[in-house]
Amino acid sequence: MEPVVAHHNRFHPFCVKGHIMERQTASGRTYSKWAILITVLTMTFMVCLDSSIVTVALPVIQKQLGAGDEIQWVSSVYLIATCLALIPFGRLGDRRGKVHVFQAGVIGFTAGSLLCGLAQTLPALIAARIVQGIGGALAMANNMGIITEAFPARERGRAMGLLSTFVALGMMAGPVLGGIVVSAWPWEWIFLINVPVGVLSFLVGLRTLPHVRPDRSAREGALGFAEAARLCLGNPAFRLNFLTMLIVFIGIGASEFILPFYFQDARGFSADVSGLLFLALPAVNAVAGPISGAVSDRVGGEFPTIAGLVIYILGLLTVSGLGAASSIPEIVTAVGFMSLGSAIFQSPNNALFMASAPERALGFAGSLGSLARYAGLALGISICSAMLYGRMSAVAGRVVTTVEPGVPEIFMNGFRFSFHMLAGLAGVALVLTAVRWARKRARR
Repeated sequence: MEPVVAHHNRFHPFCVKGHIMERQTASGRTYSKWAILITVLTMTFMVCLDSSIVTVALPVIQKQLGAGDEIQWVSSVYLIATCLALIPFGRLGDRRGKVHVFQAGVIGFTAGSLLCGLAQTLPALIAARIVQGIGGALAMANNMGIITEAFPARERGRAMGLLSTFVALGMMAGPVLGGIVVSAWPWEWIFLINVPVGVLSFLVGLRTLPHVRPDRSAREGALGFAEAARLCLGNPAFRLNFLTMLIVFIGIGASEFILPFYFQDARGFSADVSGLLFLALPAVNAVAGPISGAVSDRVGGEFPTIAGLVIYILGLLTVSGLGAASSIPEIVTAVGFMSLGSAIFQSPNNALFMASAPERALGFAGSLGSLARYAGLALGISICSAMLYGRMSAVAGRVVTTVEPGVPEIFMNGFRFSFHMLAGLAGVALVLTAVRWARKRARR
């Protein structure tokens, strides 16, 4: 394995993009880029998992804590805390060292998980979820920056492909794993299982991650918040990659929201079967993400992002064609096809996104990338809820706020409408990406 060299004591600033902080000292130490990647991916998976695992446990938590509709804050406060903290912590990573901030996130997330598992009241649980979300933000704001510095450009697509896969696996495996844990153990264990993993991740990180701080000249040369924002967001390529990432995650968030209602209410499957059907999403991502990243390393990221968006749009339209009598093979094929498109798109888009960021603002750029994912998920749920129930109300001729039993055709009308709108939104991303590609080819 090609080593990454990191040195301590007195050192020079960054040498080459794609090699973590190569420093010159008498007692240099080498780090494996793959060990760095595995360490970062483990924590990324846990943080993303906790953004969705709690959803399936909310009814149980609500009953045991005697809560009302305020139980929704257990889920939403985590996303809110993460989104608010991402950008300042990305900036902090640029100035203080991405690995130091990342490891602080591991500690904060693990401590927050322990507090969640020990909480006996709803306010205590909500407060612990805030701690957990802030810890997750410390880590997620710097994971893309650490990977970008660890891998040379020729291998960055494959590394970003694995990152995309673990993000998708964490977010999509949450409901499945949460259902298994809650059915076998007390709800507290959906949080407590993070504690040993977090402790182990921190200890492994002490050995595998290069704990070096930017030297004085690097800190003084680090971009200020306003300047980093201006350079990143002033770059048309960066803005486009950010926008397309946001759009795709809006679709992912919307799909995760609406599909359980289709599985359980329209098709009548049990919660266990519904969870198994959800496995089509992370399973396809786990296979297609790394392959797409490896391909983009060879051919560049432009064409794979376009191909991924085309397949994603066709997948959304295929899912919209499902009905109340669709068979399990038909459902798995449609959902898997949709997931294939997003998996092909994410890896090269992540690589293009980070490549378009200024060298001294990688932490800031990485935090924006994580913000696009979390904000996209939150917007997807809100937008899809409005589209679904708005359409159902229009069809029924009255206000509809739930999926009513015995009249699946009302839900299916809203279901199809929602996926058609998501396909149209993804079409905007496709047009913008295709225009950029055409202009880039014309300049050659």
